[in-house]
Order: sequence, then structure tokens, then C-alpha cells
Amino acid sequence: MDNELTMEQKERRIRLAFDRARKDIAVIMAKIEVKREELATLEAQMAAASRNDANDLAYGNIPPSSGNVYMTGHPSDYR
Repeated sequence: MDNELTMEQKERRIRLAFDRARKDIAVIMAKIEVKREELATLEAQMAAASRNDANDLAYGNIPPSSGNVYMTGHPSDYR
């Protein structure tokens, strides 16, 4: 069948195949860039959370695991 095609038809098919491949590569590269941006955002969020955790530890701002606050004195002591 290829022998029946003119040189122009063969070139057109080759060009079409390259154009499709170029488009596929562009789509994949765009997806990679989006994932890199998502990764950078997550890393920044993790770093911020880590800094916040370190500050909480440094200043003793650790909430109780149950979420309840326990007072050890008489309520009148806290006025």
C-alpha cells in the first residue's frame, strides 16, 4: 500500500504522525509541570506545618490529645 502513495502523501502522513507525537509530548509535559507545582505547594505546606509544630513545642502550646482543657485549681483562681 505504501508503494501506491505519492511522496507528498507519505510526507503528509509522516508530518501528521510527528504533529500528533509533539502534541502528546506537550500534554505530558504540562501534566509534569502541574505535578511539580503541586509538589512544591505540598512541600511548602509541610515546611510551614513543621515550623508551626516546632513553635508549639518551643512555647508549650501543645493541646491535650482529647481536645479537652483540664484545670487543676479552683475556678476562682482563674479570674
